[in-house]
Order: sequence, then structure tokens, then C-alpha cells
Amino acid sequence: MIIGKIHIFLFLITLVTTFLAGFLQGGSIIGGVSFSVALLFILGSHEMGHYLYGRKHGVDISPPYFIPAPPLISPIGTFGAFIKIRSPISTRRALFDIGVAGPLAGVVASIPVIIIGLKLSKVVETPSKDGFQGIALGSPLIFSALSELCFGKIPQGQDIILHPVAFAGWIGLFVTALNLIPAGQLDGGHIIYALFSRKWYSRTSVFMIFMLLFLGVGTRPIVNLLGFVLNKPPFSSYRELLVFDGWFGWIMWAVILSLISTKHPPTLNDEIPLDWRRKLVGIVALAVFIGCFTPVPIKI
Repeated sequence: MIIGKIHIFLFLITLVTTFLAGFLQGGSIIGGVSFSVALLFILGSHEMGHYLYGRKHGVDISPPYFIPAPPLISPIGTFGAFIKIRSPISTRRALFDIGVAGPLAGVVASIPVIIIGLKLSKVVETPSKDGFQGIALGSPLIFSALSELCFGKIPQGQDIILHPVAFAGWIGLFVTALNLIPAGQLDGGHIIYALFSRKWYSRTSVFMIFMLLFLGVGTRPIVNLLGFVLNKPPFSSYRELLVFDGWFGWIMWAVILSLISTKHPPTLNDEIPLDWRRKLVGIVALAVFIGCFTPVPIKI
């Protein structure tokens, strides 16, 4: 692996910006350092998964480029990382391996980070809704399971104040879920193309764009529009169960994906199908996506 000056420079700047982000969260140098190290470990693991499998399949692939961001613009101090693929990919098997390796490496790195971070976190009494001011994070299934493993069942009226390391682990799950969305040039898009080829890739991409728009809007506008029906028995008993507030970030994500072509460049030999082992890994990737995804990641 040839690491150029630009890679080192971007990594060092990202190290500084993520440290500042962690310092602002934890209010201490230790908090800043631990957040930065944990987050860059997760992001680096994700990108190295792509890189190592790219090299394994003979692809001309770059080392990771980390993207720094001022904490005032990005509260985590980075916009992530990426790699450049500079040569065609030989087969759908190679495409699958390269695409799936990043998210799986990322989630494997995230789990111990979350456990360590939760051990450093505290359970506190939560203020009443009227007095609450702050940001609430959605809890993916994996995060919820690890929280229960570390703290048991959290009583009503209490909540976890996350240590910066635990927050870095949560970000790792969120980034994994974003990358596994089966659309566009995301890792999930590459996986779908490798599994089902071109036709189903295009259909899935379009479906996911509309699904993200739905998740961004939520059901509240529809429920309010149909209020004259839903306010009457027997529907009134289930009205609140139907209400789902969307997260605007999904709308932005849908717009970005719609601007990116829903066509996938073919591999040099699309005719070679995936073997059963890779199909099994594809099912694992779907389970990881479900375990990392949360409909409303951030609620203010």
C-alpha cells in the first residue's frame, strides 16, 4: 500500500477535527482523544475492508481518503472517508466481496467500541418532556441489544448519557446502515447488483429512493389528512400507532441518490454468478442493515 502525502495530511487534519468534536461533547481532552481514536478506528476499518479485498481481486484501488470537517459544520468532525477504484472490476463476485467487506468490517469494529463506550457511560434520571432540551438518538437493534447487555432493562424515567466513545460506536452503526442502503453507488447498491444483476439493481434503487422520501415525510401528514376518518371509532384507538414523524435527513439522502445514476457500470464479466457462500454473506449483510438501521436517527 502506497500512502501519499495527501492521505497523511487529510488523516492528520481529520484527527484534529474529530478531536475537537469529541472535546466539545465530553468537555475534556480525554473525551476528545477517545472519540477521535474510536471514530477513526471504525471508519478506517470500513475503508480497509474495501481496500484489502480490492487488492485481493487485483483492482487498482487507493488507500482511504479521510474527509475532515470543522465541528461547527459537522458535529462529529468529519464527513467520513472514501477510496478510489481506478480500474474495472473483473466479476460480480469481486464486486460483491469489495462492496460487502467495508460494512462488515465497520460493524465488527463498532461493536467493541460501543461496549467500551457504554461501560464508560452513565444512566441518569431524565427530566420531564416539558423541561427536556437536547438531542435524542435513535437506537438501532444492535445498539439496543448491547445497551441491555451492559445495563439491563433501563427503568422508565431514566436514560443513558453516552460517553463520546459510545457515541462514536453509534455513528459507526449509522454509517454502516447508510452504506448498506441498496441504491446508487453505495455499498448496498454494489451488493444488490452483484446478487441480482442490472434489472433488479435499478428497480431496487428507485424503490429505495421513494422509501427514503416516505421515511423523511413520515405518516403524520397522511394521518392528519385522514383525521376525519381516523378520529372515529374503531380507528381512533389505533390513531397514535399509525403516527410516525419522519426525519428530514432521509429526504436529503433520497435527493442525493436520485441525482446519482441508478445505472450501475457492468463488471468485465457479469455472467459469472455468485456462489452459495456469497449469497449467504448477502443475507448476513441484510441482517446487519436491519440491525444498524433506525427510522429516526436524530430527534431534537
